[in-house]
Amino acid sequence: MKLFIFLIFALNILYANTTISFEKGWSLVGIPKTLSDMEIFQTDKVDVVWSYNATEQKWEGYSSKDEVSTKIADKNISTLETLQPYQAVWVLSNDSWNLSVTDDTTTNEPTNNKIVLKEGWNLIALPNRAMIAKDFFGDAIVWRYKEEWSVNNSSLDFPTIENIRESEGFWVKSEEDIELDMGEELSKLRTFVSEEEMLEYIRGMQKSQHYRNSYSRYIVYDDEDSDEDDGIETNEALLDTATSTSVSVEGEKGSAEVDATTTNTQEGGVDEADILKHDGQYIFSVDNHKKEIFITSFVNVADKNYTAINTIKIEDDSIIDIYLQSNRLVVLSNHYGKDYYGYYEDYESDSVEESSVVAISGDKEERDEETSVKVTIYDVSDIQNIRELSSHGIDGSYNTSRLVDGKLFFITYFNPKIIYGYNKIDAEGVCATIDKDERFMDCNTEVYEDENGYTKEEICTKGRDYDAYHENRCYNYTYSSDDTVWRYDYQNPFIKSENLLPMMKVDDNISKLIEPSKLYAPKKLDQSSTITTISSFDIEDATYRESISTLGYMHTYYASTQSFYLISRDYPRYYNYFNSKSRQMIYKFSLGEKLEYQARGFVDGWMLNQFSMSEKDEYLRVATTQGNSWSIEGTDNSIFTLQADKETQQLEVKSVLSGLGKVGETIKAVRFMGDRGFVVTFRTTDPLYTLDLSDPLNPLKVGELSIPGYSTYLHIVDENRVLSIGRDADENTGETLGLQLQLFDITDFANPLLADKILIGDSDYTYSPAEHNHKAFIYRPSDKMFGVHYTNYNYSYRDDATDNLAIYRVDDMNITTIQTLTTPYNNSYYWRSDTKRGLIFDLNNTTYGTVFEGSNILSDTIKKEEQ
Repeated sequence: MKLFIFLIFALNILYANTTISFEKGWSLVGIPKTLSDMEIFQTDKVDVVWSYNATEQKWEGYSSKDEVSTKIADKNISTLETLQPYQAVWVLSNDSWNLSVTDDTTTNEPTNNKIVLKEGWNLIALPNRAMIAKDFFGDAIVWRYKEEWSVNNSSLDFPTIENIRESEGFWVKSEEDIELDMGEELSKLRTFVSEEEMLEYIRGMQKSQHYRNSYSRYIVYDDEDSDEDDGIETNEALLDTATSTSVSVEGEKGSAEVDATTTNTQEGGVDEADILKHDGQYIFSVDNHKKEIFITSFVNVADKNYTAINTIKIEDDSIIDIYLQSNRLVVLSNHYGKDYYGYYEDYESDSVEESSVVAISGDKEERDEETSVKVTIYDVSDIQNIRELSSHGIDGSYNTSRLVDGKLFFITYFNPKIIYGYNKIDAEGVCATIDKDERFMDCNTEVYEDENGYTKEEICTKGRDYDAYHENRCYNYTYSSDDTVWRYDYQNPFIKSENLLPMMKVDDNISKLIEPSKLYAPKKLDQSSTITTISSFDIEDATYRESISTLGYMHTYYASTQSFYLISRDYPRYYNYFNSKSRQMIYKFSLGEKLEYQARGFVDGWMLNQFSMSEKDEYLRVATTQGNSWSIEGTDNSIFTLQADKETQQLEVKSVLSGLGKVGETIKAVRFMGDRGFVVTFRTTDPLYTLDLSDPLNPLKVGELSIPGYSTYLHIVDENRVLSIGRDADENTGETLGLQLQLFDITDFANPLLADKILIGDSDYTYSPAEHNHKAFIYRPSDKMFGVHYTNYNYSYRDDATDNLAIYRVDDMNITTIQTLTTPYNNSYYWRSDTKRGLIFDLNNTTYGTVFEGSNILSDTIKKEEQ
């Protein structure tokens, strides 16, 4: 039975069903499939069908009625015999009727993704499911007929086209022969010349949410150059994410040298926010339970003095993460406003006059408090006299951030909100006359008495008609106690109030965050109207610099020292349950003196996370998986290299290395480092692939190692060794087992070997946040010591669970277990699973292992003999 339901569901997705409504009279529609004959128009309700041959600039006609067909032939007009999915037709109907069209082409393999325009007039429809903006065709004139004519040119005395959707026919007058790629055109970004134009565009995207097809979105998330030796990069080059700090500090016991782990980052020179930071002397730890930043020192922790040296209270906000650099502490926090529990609301109203249209602006008296993200910068040069330098609140929610060369780049997303009202429409005809109490009695059934005691004969003779109620869709109406019958006019909403743009608040001053010339919008309207914004701050001066925004939801982010890349799934991707094929759009922004949009480009497939991307020498390397392990066609794992063309603003694909992984395997871990790359795929076993990326135009698969289990995070030790954290697995079934560490020997890059393997914990349910958050993995390059925080528990008996920080060291080609710090399992932070950070540091010739959970600290000496 389950298999049957699965197949029915899959087939409904596999083949796209479209219902087209024809009104009595003329209808201009597009048919979303190739028609080899005109059988679907062989009905008594259709008098004639007309189309326009753009190549010959001539009409073509069809009718199933002999007398009409004869007239068409007598006028020397060609017979319309076939239709392409990008053609449109005029249909003259003598009655209203609906046509259900099943496109027998799988939705992930559209018959046509091109729009072909000939010089002159073209009568066309969109070749795939999308909603486009009125300026999609540039300066070309576009006419559409839906009960009345509308045009895309506001200078003409006709209603203006707001958008164009699938199954709508329309005229386009082109000045030349041209072929447009839908995906390419829809991904192009434009800016605005005025605020009103910008607001109107956002309103259009927001309104389009009422008409979106359910399947159109599928929701299942400066180092110096190094020397080279014989073409192999040195250890320093590979370790551009060195995660330790050696600083001379002074404490109660005098001066000392601290060698401590720091935040584990993806790229050298690109710091990432975390819940624990230090400057080599003082340690800053996020404690959301107490709503504060807890401050202590290495000297105090070594002495097991866990009393705070100072704290920074964050009373009204929830702390996200922090940065610490050059005596500046940056605190990122969420401030929840009245809009937190919803993106928009619909309110009903009896008339427009009863509502007021209020545009939410920067004026305080007109603006409810919004959910916002705060960037607060402190001067911590005097730890006893910490000063707040600035605080900026940006409407929306936090995505991610990076700190590069003293500049904070901060990404937020904001959901425009429109509160709609709807007028009431009184029922007419049959629906207005059916008795509201007895409209559910089916006179064709064997039920002879209803709940009110009426017999079947009594009900039916009184004219209460069940069939008429359903045939006329009277269930769309509300039958009120005052005997009125009405419904809301959901097709024609009016705006009661709106809040379309994020604002920035500094103290009590509210200003606009976005300028029309800095908001980049696509021509694709049927996608999320989320505004994604990159804002930059100078942390030394504690000042806001600028912002740049895009319309559309971004789900993956990557930053180098030069660029920020935003990735979106919202562009034409043809999803099919059996053959999951997708495309993702990459937008590149420059992090120079000014934030600038540079280019965009497609890659096939989906990315795992930020480690799926890496930039080197102006080339972007991207790892993707096309398909899913359960799809009929299997999967394809690939490496793309792309380069930005500043003139065309395109990220051009320069090379593709495909075929990584066996049948059905998907990417589980990726790491790019210099001219080398590492990819882990998995379904039953774990192939680790080594890649030579020295020639961006010809990436090569060099080596392969297949072992049970898989890795989720790869950490480069040096040119000969790679660490990983992941899961063990049954080599026959692929069933995942316990948490494991692995050390790979890549001395012979073409023949990688498994050098050592250690299982963590004593249960298959053992979990570590480091599996999916690289910042929970701590590493010290000076002695190759590292730590992994994990929770060890039996899923059925959480009372026996423990939290642990396991400390290891890489010794030659072995992983040596040093020590494990254990505390009882703490479920008080149930809303956030990743609340602990480990810290390994040396002070006064002694090594310490420490776990911070806010102001709760566990620290122990790592004994000399164990090292």
